[in-house]
Amino acid sequence: MKTELEVSDMVRKMTGTIDREDVRREVGNEIAKISLIADPSEFRELLSRFIRFSDAAEVLREKWRIVYNNSKQPLELIAILAQDDSIRLDMLSNIDFLIDYGEDVYTSRLALAISKLEGGSEAITSNFEKLFEDSDEKLENIVIPMLQNEIGRGKVKNNFEAIKNKFLTGPRTNVNGFLETIKALKGIKCFEDIYEEFGFWAEIFDQIEVPKRKKVSAHTIFKLSKKEIEKLIELDSAELVKDETFTQILNSESREEKKLVLQKVANGNEYRYKACGSSSFIIQAGDQIVKLGAGKRKFEVPYHPRIMMPWFRKKYQDNTILEVFNYGNTESAKITDEELLDIYKEMESAGILWGDARKSNLLELTKDNDLPDFIASEDFNLFGFLEDARYPTNNHIALKAGDIVICDLDMLYVKGDPDYEVGILDDIIANYLLAQKMKPLKEDGLEY
Repeated sequence: MKTELEVSDMVRKMTGTIDREDVRREVGNEIAKISLIADPSEFRELLSRFIRFSDAAEVLREKWRIVYNNSKQPLELIAILAQDDSIRLDMLSNIDFLIDYGEDVYTSRLALAISKLEGGSEAITSNFEKLFEDSDEKLENIVIPMLQNEIGRGKVKNNFEAIKNKFLTGPRTNVNGFLETIKALKGIKCFEDIYEEFGFWAEIFDQIEVPKRKKVSAHTIFKLSKKEIEKLIELDSAELVKDETFTQILNSESREEKKLVLQKVANGNEYRYKACGSSSFIIQAGDQIVKLGAGKRKFEVPYHPRIMMPWFRKKYQDNTILEVFNYGNTESAKITDEELLDIYKEMESAGILWGDARKSNLLELTKDNDLPDFIASEDFNLFGFLEDARYPTNNHIALKAGDIVICDLDMLYVKGDPDYEVGILDDIIANYLLAQKMKPLKEDGLEY
């Protein structure tokens, strides 16, 4: 038995001398064995040169199925084999064979390879049911090519709800692929209603580009500040949170209301990435910030003038939230540890526990925090503030430029709330709370 090195050397020699008829005859006789034992990239090079000759193509018309089945990377051979029209037509009329044979074959990748061939769109359409049933998460590779022919468009239209569900439900959702499919529907008359329903979200999804974080060596990480490390962690998870957030929206019955709010808030501006949390995604358009995502365990929060009043805040039946803030009138300030601790104590004195007290959740106003006219006369409880006499919302105090405000409402609790959770705290707050716990021991003269 030949070693890998000997096989590789043999295949390269055959490739270099393939213009000789005796070499082509030898390759033709041994093509099945070569396809089984050769390095995939070296075999593709041999095959791409071999098929250019008419006598070689004639051999492959009889043996392409064996070659395809033997190959470690069969999908890489489709474009090469399809250079011969007879083989191409044979392949397109036997897609079941392409699906069922060969190692490492996934139907969406197969559909992508077929879609690039003449007649590929029609072949995918004819085999849609089989491809759809077996497809993995890249369903757009099957659906988009079908839009090139009338029968395919009809099948996509008639099966759109099942297609949408396969994209957006289950353990392997693919919101990006779904929205790519939606963009492909634009301008096709029979899909005008579907594009009207989902096209807005495809546009917004493309507008919001999550910045790519720079690669950092393990050695460098030890030199980063806590804030820099938190930013790295955020960017690592941002794409996933974005996908999860848009999947929630597209599956939500409140999708249309959220669309109307976002359109009004944007006022013609494009949205861009601002930040993300563990379950929420924050975007900005002009002067406005929108927070989308899954609701926290507790939506209702106690009111306090130090808490930035939203322009819009709502929790939906599917446990998603939508919040709009006028963050455009704020900028991140160089807030000191002492200022953070003072604000924490201020909230504590008011009977409010701030579960994620850190400087990144504070902003300094550059303008007065007034509510817009269309909101100012409404009942502030509309925003999910507690109906509690201890925390009245009917006399909103507008904080002034230069005031520091809490800009994240996710973890604000009434003192004694059994649902109280502690998130990430800056060190000065964690140390303060630890000292508070130890204080009774110290007063009793106990060591700790």
